[in-house]
Amino acid sequence: MIKVKTGVKPDYIIDSHAHLGYWPTLNQCKANLLESTKNNNIDFTLLSFDGSEFKENNSFLKPLTSLTAAKKVLSFINDNKEHFGLLIWIRPFFEKNAAEIELFIKKHRDIIYGLKVHPFLSRVRMTDERLCPYIEVAEKLNLPILVHTAKDKYSQLKYLIRVCKKYPKVKFIAAHCVLETDHNEIIAALLECKNLYCDTAWVDINFIKKLIDYKLTDKILFGTDNPIDGIRTLDEEIYQNYFNNSIRLTKSQINKIMYKNAIKLYDIKINN
Repeated sequence: MIKVKTGVKPDYIIDSHAHLGYWPTLNQCKANLLESTKNNNIDFTLLSFDGSEFKENNSFLKPLTSLTAAKKVLSFINDNKEHFGLLIWIRPFFEKNAAEIELFIKKHRDIIYGLKVHPFLSRVRMTDERLCPYIEVAEKLNLPILVHTAKDKYSQLKYLIRVCKKYPKVKFIAAHCVLETDHNEIIAALLECKNLYCDTAWVDINFIKKLIDYKLTDKILFGTDNPIDGIRTLDEEIYQNYFNNSIRLTKSQINKIMYKNAIKLYDIKINN
């Protein structure tokens, strides 16, 4: 049996892209999240609640308002403050509640680290004016915004690039480096936009070598979508390769990707 070589392990792990939701039930999702993060030595996780605006063809999705969803995560985090933080999922198609979101953030600023936008599930491009009030809240409160990127007509990277240029003081994270592509499109965007970052959710670690070659190590955040595929999500080879540093990054490189970049971007305080 061939033993797979692994590189140095990170000193700490922050998953900057995870969720709560009805997968398949809220209680089971919570249990899966707690068990999987423990089993994989994840020290801190940023969560958003799936607040999708349009029902998909499945049985688990239960669309919720932004604040209802945020309060569900808040309740979970209050029992696990040392290990979890909140990203508020925005629902711009049906809601106009930026002022209420701002007040909620101010009230719970100690555990809220940013906003989450899912253009595909909201059917709203990042350039849509309905998002402007929320982006302005993020700018005012110095909060990053995690944005789902993919090739569908709502989630294309070109829209996020335009918004990055319009709001240069706001930091945006391109989730998935454009999902289900070769990810090469993200390279030019990261080089062009100083306020744009990316995460590793469903991104093969071998692509990370290319980002490093372009001197973009400081712009990569570890993220997983956990536990979207249940308790086994983090057992996928695509994530085990990060935990085991299968491409043998240096200690500095693996620590930046797995936690230091997230600490800096989201201003996370850890005891390490």
